[in-house]
Amino acid sequence: MNSHWARTPERGTPLGVRFLAWCHRLLGETGMRIVLWPVIAYFLLTGAAARRASMDYFARLRRFSGGATPAPGWGTSFRHMMAFAESALHKLAAWAGRLDGLAVQFPERARFEALLASGRGALFIGAHFGNLEMTRALAAHDQLARITAVVYTEHATAFRGTLERASAAYGENLVHVTEITPATVIALKEKVERGELLVIVGDRTPAAENGRVCSVDFLGAPADFAEGPFILAHLLECPVYLFFCPREAAGYRICLEPFADRIELPRAQRAEALRAYARRYAARLEALCLHAPYQWFNFYNYWQSR
Repeated sequence: MNSHWARTPERGTPLGVRFLAWCHRLLGETGMRIVLWPVIAYFLLTGAAARRASMDYFARLRRFSGGATPAPGWGTSFRHMMAFAESALHKLAAWAGRLDGLAVQFPERARFEALLASGRGALFIGAHFGNLEMTRALAAHDQLARITAVVYTEHATAFRGTLERASAAYGENLVHVTEITPATVIALKEKVERGELLVIVGDRTPAAENGRVCSVDFLGAPADFAEGPFILAHLLECPVYLFFCPREAAGYRICLEPFADRIELPRAQRAEALRAYARRYAARLEALCLHAPYQWFNFYNYWQSR
């Protein structure tokens, strides 16, 4: 199993997504899960690559946890894919302004408000863990802050189109990139200097084949992580936070954690510094996967070497 995430074909159609969104509005959370069961069963049976990736992840996680996390198997992967589908529908509901009845806790809200009050821009590094896009929708609807998402353009175009139809605000603060270029840095630095917030994910390697990566331990084995988020943070000269939004029993919980007031990359120890930052990020992601194992959504061979 050897494929880059950006070349993994998107499954599902915009019509199918809109039908499931309509069912979600009509039937609510409980009814929606019943509708999703045959859909997820179909994708589990026919999506061999995604199924293998899910089972591989849970096998590694179980070894890493000493047997404390769910055992790999068809039932576990079914729950994994169900969590992913629910996350996608909640993104759509949030952008459409129909996230009624779903609790969203924000324990670090005071820290977030203090950051806004300071007038300083910042870079938030997230992951394909939980539901970051939902938090951007909530911030846009409540006019809490200007949050710009830095995203890769090649992937999930059908679902992105559905989100764009759900809300005109979805595409207002998106920066589409294939790689971080000097022009990208200049544009983002202007946003940070205006006190805006940027969000980028750090758990996938660059879409471009020549993108910079470093290998660090993740769940007991070496995995490639992108250097781009840390290089970008260094060039922006701004505070860096880790930013996640996992689903829990009571709803979603927004996690905002200080990572570095400034990313320092000394010229003589640049590679070592980048690897150290990537390892700190990977270690935090490990802890999150142990806490909420079904919330990490990378359905491809994550431990392959570029």
